[in-house]
Amino acid sequence: MQSTWIGVDIGTTNVKAVAFDENGSVVAHATGTCVTYHPRNRFVEQNPDEIYRLFVHVLRQVTEQLRHKNATVEAISLCSAMHSVIPLDAHNHRLTRSVLWADNRSEAQADALKQADIFPKLYSHTGIPAHPYAPLTKMVWFRQTQPQLFKRIQRFVSQKEYIWFNLFGKFQIDYSMASGTSLLNNRRLKWSEMALAYTGIKATQLSEAVPTYHIEKLTNPSLCRRLGLRSGTPFVIGAGDACLANLGSGALAKGVSTLTIGTSGAIRQTAATPARDEKRRLFTYVLDETHFVSGGPTNNGGNVLEWLSKHLLLKDPSELLALAENAPPGAEDLLFVPYLLGERAPVWDAHARGSYRNLSWQHTQAHLVRATIEGIVLNLNQTRQIIDNQLSKTQILHANGGFTQSKFWVQLLADIFGIAVKVNQSGDSGCLGAIMLAMKALGKIESLEKGVQNCVHFAETYHPDPSNRLIYRKVNKNFGKLITQTKA
Repeated sequence: MQSTWIGVDIGTTNVKAVAFDENGSVVAHATGTCVTYHPRNRFVEQNPDEIYRLFVHVLRQVTEQLRHKNATVEAISLCSAMHSVIPLDAHNHRLTRSVLWADNRSEAQADALKQADIFPKLYSHTGIPAHPYAPLTKMVWFRQTQPQLFKRIQRFVSQKEYIWFNLFGKFQIDYSMASGTSLLNNRRLKWSEMALAYTGIKATQLSEAVPTYHIEKLTNPSLCRRLGLRSGTPFVIGAGDACLANLGSGALAKGVSTLTIGTSGAIRQTAATPARDEKRRLFTYVLDETHFVSGGPTNNGGNVLEWLSKHLLLKDPSELLALAENAPPGAEDLLFVPYLLGERAPVWDAHARGSYRNLSWQHTQAHLVRATIEGIVLNLNQTRQIIDNQLSKTQILHANGGFTQSKFWVQLLADIFGIAVKVNQSGDSGCLGAIMLAMKALGKIESLEKGVQNCVHFAETYHPDPSNRLIYRKVNKNFGKLITQTKA
């Protein structure tokens, strides 16, 4: 009978459950699409109950597949999108929908925090830049703009905590998710009194912070039947998607960075201690007590290509990628700043906006597409340079996300970054990272590094084209100057 480990990724676009064997090979999988609501400009929400039902549905689909394959489930571990906020009342009923990371309603609160005298010291505690994506600014927004509702709020939780409570009746948050709130002192792994005071809440309004290896066993008979699991199945609380993408892509060693481009994107590096950027441009999240993931996320990844497809050129994304190859590297000096949704790293400015620069008569649709894709990658390379200065110089890049299906896009990444890019074989790095945490929690592996050795596999490796690299050195410099003008 085959033993499997299930990772469940509670994402923004999808909820995905994947069962792996002990060598990291996929045995079963299921995916469900999340519904996102935009009730007002800059508001981005989801219904927590809908996401919980989706979680149950995909997990049940996977356990059904495993039953037909006569496979057992050793443990289930959770990965989750970070920075969501759900206010609950005294009866643990939600008062609003889940406010997502992409929600920018708290722009004014983020601007005020950035200018506050307390912010440099607060950043030294939490390692989180001032931006509307942070739950701290969302909580302040509720206090300042919804005072009557705020009085009724007994607890703030994330989507992952909401699901965990539905499973076990306990309010617990792993160190990784907690470190993304801007309320956790990630050196001491305790809620920051300074952050609590600034937000205007008490520690009792937050969940108990626990290690990412924390285990609860599912014993509720009704839930066991619904999920197709035996009573006593271990659930490992797991971590946030940023940390587990690094683990699942095998980026634990010094000088190895991970780059992900899906709807949005991020570049990150793992270190043994929490990083602190003196200009407060990098986040630092906790993977576990000896692994900290630092880097920068972008709001503008594959969604920018979708915008170009739907609203400007009216062509399918696959057509756009083919078109981009017809334009020369550097798009004949056409530059694109991809800040269509404001931006997090490297500028941390929710008010930033996108633009084409140097547009002239000779530029065609092919130039527009190439400049757009280059702009996404050039922007991530600015954050890579900050990481290299603060942590270790990136020697090799591990790449994952939907963009890796395009050889053109990955080669462009190698050329602009000027380093080799290894593409992860698995497209499920978050789920794979989650099951490695579970394996260590249950004593199946002695270290995360051993898990990477056993479970992480790669497809192709791309090397920079020397002639293109020369062109992109100049383009990188020009782009860097351009975004300094973009900052508010």
